[in-house]
Amino acid sequence: MNKILACIVVTLFLSTPLLLSCTKSEDKETEKGSIEKMTDQAAKDMADSITIPLDKARAAKELVEKNYRDMEENLDKQ
Repeated sequence: MNKILACIVVTLFLSTPLLLSCTKSEDKETEKGSIEKMTDQAAKDMADSITIPLDKARAAKELVEKNYRDMEENLDKQ
């Protein structure tokens, strides 16, 4: 009985590093490679090149609308 218990403890003790090394290798697989990083950066740059002009156009539209409202208010007061 003692020998069986000792074998189980030794087996668990020796198998723990193997289990830990397997989990570390999975982390390496999820890391992005340099090509994936460059692709993500290029995609972000393209998205920014589209959204930044759109945001500027929206801001200009809001400014024009505000000016029209102000002009209408001034005309109504007169």
